Amino acid sequence: MTTFGIPAECGCLVEYASASDLETLYDQRKLSGDFLLIGGGSNLLFVNGSYPGMLLHCADTSIDWLHDSTDEPIMVCGAGVTLDDACCIAAERGLWGLENLSGIPGSVGGAAVQNAGAYGVEICDVVNYLEVFFNEEGEGCLHTMDCADCRYGYRSSIFKSPELKGRRIITKVAFRLRRNGKPMLSYTALGRHIEALDVAADAITPALLRQAVLSIRDGKLPHPAETGSAGSFFKNPVVTAGEYDAICRRSGMEPSSHRLDDGTIKLSAAWLIDKAGCKSFTVGGAALWPAQPLVLVNRGGATGRDVATLAERVIDTVDRRFGVRLSPEVIFVK
Repeated sequence: MTTFGIPAECGCLVEYASASDLETLYDQRKLSGDFLLIGGGSNLLFVNGSYPGMLLHCADTSIDWLHDSTDEPIMVCGAGVTLDDACCIAAERGLWGLENLSGIPGSVGGAAVQNAGAYGVEICDVVNYLEVFFNEEGEGCLHTMDCADCRYGYRSSIFKSPELKGRRIITKVAFRLRRNGKPMLSYTALGRHIEALDVAADAITPALLRQAVLSIRDGKLPHPAETGSAGSFFKNPVVTAGEYDAICRRSGMEPSSHRLDDGTIKLSAAWLIDKAGCKSFTVGGAALWPAQPLVLVNRGGATGRDVATLAERVIDTVDRRFGVRLSPEVIFVK
């Protein structure tokens, strides 16, 4: 149930298929203690190979449509739907919005928690609303949350707030799609790939763009079915202009980066890892993926501790070289 493919066990595994299942668990006081939500297992690392508590997993893979005949239909996915399946279905229907997120492992529920993103698009750009079970003392019931209420940021949301751990359980994710959209080609490599196809602008479809994204991903990322990983392991750090200048002076190099609308600068974590000399690092069965050092992989037989130790080694090395401390996207479960 995790994309790292590292054996792990838990004290109890509970699957729910609907909000009414959560209501039953709430009434039985099964949601009153500590538990861990697990989706597609693409952002979890069980460091010690075990978790003594309860894992709660969504088994709702239903997909319903609202306003299907309009220019902006809404696809309502159970939180257990695989994100790439949702991307595929939308693209096959000729609907714009999810195509740039193609190939990201994990469930739509997990993606909504993480605000997953790739190739210039984040989940918050497409989410219309969420159905969320509020697990509060004296209030175990379903609420609808608009995207604006989710406090989305770079790989963050209200659902990652420590004070709300286990208090907000996503049951469904509603995506607003478009029939008359246009391709998002702000990501340089994607724009170049489409140019190389030499197709007219009006001939670009969601399905064509999805295949372009998958082709780029296949060229630099391991396939989860073949090599265990959690995709991008580290966040791209964001620094101020002054901090960026200090990094340049310290390293004698200008890191790969781009300026954000608020004036801050997002650095390429992959570039930092590469230039810090980390690409050849290994710990036990864990290593960095040769084509993309942002990805830590299980080469076979890796333990959670191997991966965690390798991650710390990368973080420390980059910090010493550039004065930038990387933060994992992956959640360490201990």
